[in-house]
Amino acid sequence: MRSDSSLICGVAWLVYVITVGPVHAAEPAGKTIMAKGTVEASDQLTNRALKRQSPVYQVDLISTGHNSSSQLRMTDGGLLSMHADTTLAIHNYEAAQGNRPAAVNMELLKGGLRTITGSLPQSDKSYQLNTPVASIGVRGTHYEAVLLEGDLYLAGWDGIIDINVTVPGVSHAFSLGPALPYRFAIVRANGDVELLLGTPPALTSGQSLAIPDRTEFDTRYAQTPDLAGMQDWLVIGTRLQNGKSLSVDAGGFDFFNNEQLTAGWALQGMDSISRSGTVNFNHLAGHSFSSSAGQLTDLSMSMQVDFDSAWIPSGQLSFTDPGGEWFAAFNGVFGERSLELFVNFASHGNSLAQGSIKALLIDDARAVLGNLSFTELNNPSTRLDGGFLLTEQP
Repeated sequence: MRSDSSLICGVAWLVYVITVGPVHAAEPAGKTIMAKGTVEASDQLTNRALKRQSPVYQVDLISTGHNSSSQLRMTDGGLLSMHADTTLAIHNYEAAQGNRPAAVNMELLKGGLRTITGSLPQSDKSYQLNTPVASIGVRGTHYEAVLLEGDLYLAGWDGIIDINVTVPGVSHAFSLGPALPYRFAIVRANGDVELLLGTPPALTSGQSLAIPDRTEFDTRYAQTPDLAGMQDWLVIGTRLQNGKSLSVDAGGFDFFNNEQLTAGWALQGMDSISRSGTVNFNHLAGHSFSSSAGQLTDLSMSMQVDFDSAWIPSGQLSFTDPGGEWFAAFNGVFGERSLELFVNFASHGNSLAQGSIKALLIDDARAVLGNLSFTELNNPSTRLDGGFLLTEQP
């Protein structure tokens, strides 16, 4: 039954390609920003190997081989990371233009993918991902889907995804997301649904999306690598403990000063960073952390940065105040102007917490500058805030 489902999806893709015709193959859907191992694209006319900067088109069938992976930048700015042994059919990928609405229709035939969506998902009807057992309507910005032995593993990392089971004779519909009762689920090959509170082993807990740069598809999507996108979290203010300038937000919490940044640190576009290899930034060279629960002690923060694949495989922080330990685990990818970090777990003492971390590489990627904000889930008045400067161990 499982092999029959994959065969049906493959035949459906072939029929679609033949029906649409070759003119649509010339319409770009995005471009390749990383290809490791065997990564290929095919349409009804050609097979071609993908490498960095290779375009991908509507009505392309994209596949990755064993121990291979690929990351794509789509025309709306979205990021798409394909796991090894994955086959994805792009039926349609159109950004909104004039009176023409945005539309995405893709089909995951095998393997898995993880995406950070672009400007398209205004509703679950404008962005659809089909699989052999379910269709996924995307209203969020960050989701993952993995096919394993006929079962579909799903994660709504950020925003909401709406799932409709399409196995014949089965009628199930549900939604996933961090603001909903469930964030993870498994759709079995027979159509049964398992809603999960924790991350299933088939998913990556945030560690599959390795996006090596945010270079855009063409000049329509190009943006100047300056501080324009950081104005909301780099503002004006006081002094950092090691002498560098900070600022105070509306709540009275310290943040790094944008004016001081431009004057005192060397900022650059993320795609111009020259470092390579994997680096551990685990020395807290400066900070302005404060907790509403009292004085902080035993401060520890680290972040591993993989410059070759342009992502952050892991990071964590641990601070102690009279209420217990603040702890958070996170990872992320290289953004256009900064690091895009995702908090996978946070707690304070015996209470769950939530929050965000924003950071950028400075001084030719020799240091990480940023700020963070966390609150207890059930008691938002208990909070941790402040700015930080991470370097390698001196």
